[in-house]
Amino acid sequence: MEEEVEQKYKSITRSVPRIDSEAKVSGTLKFITDMKIENMLIASVVRSKYAHAQILSIDTREAEKINGVKAILTYKDIPGLNAYGAIVPDAPVLAYDRVRYYGEPIALVAADTEELSREAASLVKIEYNPLPVIHSIDESIAPEAVMLHDNGNIARHTIIKRGDTERAKQEAYLTLERTYKTPLQKHMFLEPEGGVAYVDEAGIINVFAGGQSPYRDKLQIARSLNLPPEKIRTVNYPTGGAFGGKDDVTVQIHLALLAYKTGKPVKLWLSREESGIAGYHRTGSEIKLRTSVDREGRLLSNEAQIYLDTGAYQSFGPTILDVSIETINGPYRIPNYVINANLVYTNNGISSAFRGFGAPESNFAIESMINEIASELHVDPIDIRLKNILNTGEEGPFRNTIRHSDGLREALLRAKESKIWNDKMQNAKPWLRHGVGIAIAIKGVGFGTIPDYPTAAIEIATEGKIKIMFSNVDYGQGINTGNAQLVAEKLDIPLNQVEVRHADTKYSPDTGSSSASRSTFTSGNALLMACDKALNRLKMEACLYFGATSENLEYRDGKFYYKDKSVSIYDLAKGLKSKGETLRFEATYEVPRYPAPVEGTLEVPHVVYMYGAMLSSALLDELTGKVHIDKVEFYADIGRVINPSIASGQIEGGIVQGLGFSTTEDLKYDNNGKPLGNNYTTYIVPSVRDIPEIYVEFMNNIEELGPYGAKGVGEISIIPVGASVMHAVYNASGKWVRDLPLLPWKLI
Repeated sequence: MEEEVEQKYKSITRSVPRIDSEAKVSGTLKFITDMKIENMLIASVVRSKYAHAQILSIDTREAEKINGVKAILTYKDIPGLNAYGAIVPDAPVLAYDRVRYYGEPIALVAADTEELSREAASLVKIEYNPLPVIHSIDESIAPEAVMLHDNGNIARHTIIKRGDTERAKQEAYLTLERTYKTPLQKHMFLEPEGGVAYVDEAGIINVFAGGQSPYRDKLQIARSLNLPPEKIRTVNYPTGGAFGGKDDVTVQIHLALLAYKTGKPVKLWLSREESGIAGYHRTGSEIKLRTSVDREGRLLSNEAQIYLDTGAYQSFGPTILDVSIETINGPYRIPNYVINANLVYTNNGISSAFRGFGAPESNFAIESMINEIASELHVDPIDIRLKNILNTGEEGPFRNTIRHSDGLREALLRAKESKIWNDKMQNAKPWLRHGVGIAIAIKGVGFGTIPDYPTAAIEIATEGKIKIMFSNVDYGQGINTGNAQLVAEKLDIPLNQVEVRHADTKYSPDTGSSSASRSTFTSGNALLMACDKALNRLKMEACLYFGATSENLEYRDGKFYYKDKSVSIYDLAKGLKSKGETLRFEATYEVPRYPAPVEGTLEVPHVVYMYGAMLSSALLDELTGKVHIDKVEFYADIGRVINPSIASGQIEGGIVQGLGFSTTEDLKYDNNGKPLGNNYTTYIVPSVRDIPEIYVEFMNNIEELGPYGAKGVGEISIIPVGASVMHAVYNASGKWVRDLPLLPWKLI
């Protein structure tokens, strides 16, 4: 990637190093699971050995006899709501009458040592009545299926229609009907779920846990402990990776309960295997499309039947379904459609947020369908996309006005000029077949029509620093550095004068979660507004200082100037402090949204979208069926790029994670509902040897609603990987494989 630095800016559009990079590289940064507190108890979780069963009894008497055991808690010990869930609180904190997935928590143990804690956990006796296990979407929706919840096995169902699909099919030149499937995928972050909790002298329960949403965690803890939220403090930084898998509650409520009940510091962290068994994963999908086009390849209609496997409980399932609904028509002009969308319960763990959040599943379907249509019509797959993509100002599929989609057209034109696209028919060796694939992607920034009011703050430290505060967690995506760059640019000060304090509810206001590619857009805008508040107040103080009117003042380099005199914002802050005024300035940004969602959804549509186009060069070994992706090009429209190296790193990381989703990762469960892949040996993620040569280019498409024109970056690159890779494999083999991942036995 060739970096383009916009000379009019001093701090943004530059690849400055991450502000925490030295601590991370040197190993001096201590992650939450590294924390140790004197006299700290060690916790263990007693988990179900059945994927589906009634709990007949829980006997803790033998475990309680062990010297050094300080607490054994069951559902009876929960003072408040024994339930959690980001959208619908339907998952028990501790199971009481029934378990619905293998590894579901039933009891908590806290003891003086890890050995004692695990020994006591092994002595908790649970009597079960096993029930039939539902392994798949097909089993769940079968008429004879056992009901996993009182309301049945469909957690959510919605149908959305526009136009007349029957008439469109009658008028069509070509109609294709296909079914596409994507797997459950584990997040496999380097730091498993874990944390520490303690009660301080003021009676505040302090919970330090790797997570993505400090204030949502705080609320869910408070509900279960039946305490006011102000009695809870949550801290989510530093977190060693998340990708959505720590967006909902993991260990937070368990930690708070144990600290509250024992009055002692408690540590709980999951082993890699325990994380593999009990942690969240991506929704699996089965999507049937019936799509019609005219003789010129213009899309006439799209009928989609979507099934997503949410597992035992809903977590973020309802909003994941919304994103799947929103992206099933792609960024295309489709006048007629029917979307029949279903969120389905199974006994396959719990599906939750995962980078892309329902979009990779739908994108694999619609983009693969576009490629199949192009093949049937014998037209260029880039040209058919250029003919059908929505233009800026057009009405989108959900009657929303499309803003700034020019970057997508530019991305497709750049892809069409690409060397790897134009060399796509060459074969490398007799047993290696070469192919190149194309796919494009769209993803909304933020929560769509769900109200979103992120608050952020800055504080002027009179010693010459600006402290910035927000609750978005930096778990590797670089939001700390990006936000520091935004504030440095706004205040026209050196970046080293900006300090970040984030993801701590004691200091940071509620900016919302690190999810939905929203953090730069939301906290960035709120911070810029807080800077404006500070500058307005400081300007008034500068008027008094100089005895001048505001229109005669000039601001630059962190100083106000009047004629040949100047005063720094820090000196002005000292004056405010001497008057007893606050040096902290908060602002709340109202995220633009449509006033109401499309009927049957919670958050469709969005106002702002990211776009991307991806080319994949694949080598297929005809002897083994193994696919190797040797080159990838990604053309991204993410608005103005605040930090090119961090943004390109995000794009590259999403691509590699998408290659795992497409070629190797496949979370399976055995006949008893136990996951078969629970560590890096049994669940295969890409290694450094699997990473292709990656070229990233950013389109120059500015979104004026974003801070300095930025949109978001975190998710867009994972979304088109599956369809792009599948298309490349088709061009190498002549075979369409509509079921990810592309494992060797599907290709031989």
